[in-house]
Amino acid sequence: MELKYDLAQYLTMTKMSSKIRVLVEGKDDRSHVHNLIKVAAPGLRFRVDTAVELVGDCDETRTNNRAKIEKVHSCCKGKGTHKKLFFFCDREFRRFVVGDSIVDELLEHEVDGNLSWSLGHSIENYFLSSSMLCEGFRYLTASAQKNEAIDMFVRYFPSAIRLVASLTVAAKDLRCAGYPGGLLKWQNIEFNDAGIVLKFEPSDDVFRNRFLNAVEESDSIVNATDVDVCSRFCRGHTAVLVLQRVFAACLFFCGQSSDAIAAKYDADAFNNLSEATISSALSEAWILRVRQGEPQYPLPLVASILACA
Repeated sequence: MELKYDLAQYLTMTKMSSKIRVLVEGKDDRSHVHNLIKVAAPGLRFRVDTAVELVGDCDETRTNNRAKIEKVHSCCKGKGTHKKLFFFCDREFRRFVVGDSIVDELLEHEVDGNLSWSLGHSIENYFLSSSMLCEGFRYLTASAQKNEAIDMFVRYFPSAIRLVASLTVAAKDLRCAGYPGGLLKWQNIEFNDAGIVLKFEPSDDVFRNRFLNAVEESDSIVNATDVDVCSRFCRGHTAVLVLQRVFAACLFFCGQSSDAIAAKYDADAFNNLSEATISSALSEAWILRVRQGEPQYPLPLVASILACA
């Protein structure tokens, strides 16, 4: 959509549309879902719209894209007028319970009519397998040590996922969702026999110290949680950025003994890639797996669309 619609206008417009339409939250979601449907339903006429381009009609929907989607869905749920309108939302922390461990109360995708939620926190969580990440990362570095770095990344992958989960718990508690992605650099990551550890120089930054203390306190919760649950619980954008930093650290570690200057150059180059570049590569790796028949995608959404086609 190029024009802005309010929610009522969008409902009227989609009611008259002959195309299958899918409403998602943001522009990244649109790209990922569009590519998924192109592979899962070749030849289908469809359009993916974003809630970013809808104007909310109350305090909640003016500032929350997921709330816009849920409100549009509630207005047309069960009505024959919008059978070709589908919805996909990030689950976020819906039905995750954080206590002594993290409990996932959902064992499969949650669905309400034509509305599907992601299985993990967000659509990027479908990318969180070591093999898929390495497939995407491989094409984004020219390092001579990329193969050794990939092997190292795979070994430390469970620890890396637990690290992201600890960062996510701390950021959730302190209401600073995007903070970990800006804080962590590859130089802060070290490896030992127990896994990945974070190293930061002493600082007078009160909030940073409070956040790092919260991360340390969350470690016991995360360590008591199954790693697959951690993978679903991680905030997707945080996971992409932190795992990028972890792989950059692997590049440095694997190359430093032969050429520390070149190893630092490779690590910095990979660390400085934009999130859009990383996400695009991971999305292509994901779509390749879908094409090969792997079921790591929002199955109910695709099944509903195919049934309507």
